[in-house]
Amino acid sequence: MSATVKFYHVFRSCLKRKDLQRSDRIVISAIMLTGVERKAVIAGTGFSDRAENFEVLETDYGAVTFAHLDLGGKDVIFVARHQKLQIPSHVNYRANVQALKLLGVNAVYTVSAAGRMAEEVLPGHLVNLGDLAFASTGMRECTFAEDGALILHTPLAAPFSLGMRETLDQAWGLARLAVVDLYFQHAGLSVGYHNDGTYFNSEPPWFNTVVQEEWLRCTVPRIKLIGQTMIPEVPLLREMGIAVASLGMCTDHSNYPGAVRVSHAGEGGVMDVAEVTAQAALAVLDHAIRLLPNDFYDAWANEVLKNSVHGSQVDMPLLQTKRPKLAGIIQTVIKTTPGA
Repeated sequence: MSATVKFYHVFRSCLKRKDLQRSDRIVISAIMLTGVERKAVIAGTGFSDRAENFEVLETDYGAVTFAHLDLGGKDVIFVARHQKLQIPSHVNYRANVQALKLLGVNAVYTVSAAGRMAEEVLPGHLVNLGDLAFASTGMRECTFAEDGALILHTPLAAPFSLGMRETLDQAWGLARLAVVDLYFQHAGLSVGYHNDGTYFNSEPPWFNTVVQEEWLRCTVPRIKLIGQTMIPEVPLLREMGIAVASLGMCTDHSNYPGAVRVSHAGEGGVMDVAEVTAQAALAVLDHAIRLLPNDFYDAWANEVLKNSVHGSQVDMPLLQTKRPKLAGIIQTVIKTTPGA
């Protein structure tokens, strides 16, 4: 049993004690934040089959199943983005991210399937994302801020960790030949890697219109991919002070001019391609996590929370009632922030 799992068992058994006051429970949660720093992966298709030792952790937003992956010779926490059959706008992103925070994770690699939005990007290519753009219809819970109890203003400049992105660049050089061998068995997939690019996050579960994608290609700088799962996942990770790097997998042409139109199911559809590109992403992450130092610390990302909340903008008693685990996280930050 890993140190993380043992620590979690102690945490869970303590929380079950009926004699504990709410303040004691919050202290236990706070201990979780500093007890051990872990690395994690959030992904979907192709990753769950590799995971083992599944456990359940209760968060303020619901239960989250997490597991372990052996990547880079390290024990890595794994959370399946879709905990059940959910369209992307209904994924419980806040529960997933808070679970990682409670487990002591300070760095996360995320993997997401997406469609082509640039001439140089083809199905099979991997993109080391550099920025995000999005349009929202208000369908998603997008922040840990709580009306009446907590105000958070978190900067999203450079949403992805530079240090973690560099490990992906290095990892691609080490994994490329394995990806070539993998794709040799799958006609229609092209080997390629892009070390920068913008991901546009679309709100509804349907694929976009031709006109919308033409407009996006004209208006969104450096756009490479269009998908449905990076928002609010990446901003929520930033709110909790967790460094993140995201690998986009191009699984289809979407509505790119002159190319085959996207199909979700059926032979050669998004689901078929994602099974293969996930194996390519796994090969890259195996090297990236091996390259990431055990004591990795991204000051910009990991310290952002204490610069996003002010003591005068927290109603702690109310927050403890509404979101006790979040209150423990915020309480710890306020105690270590001068002038808060």
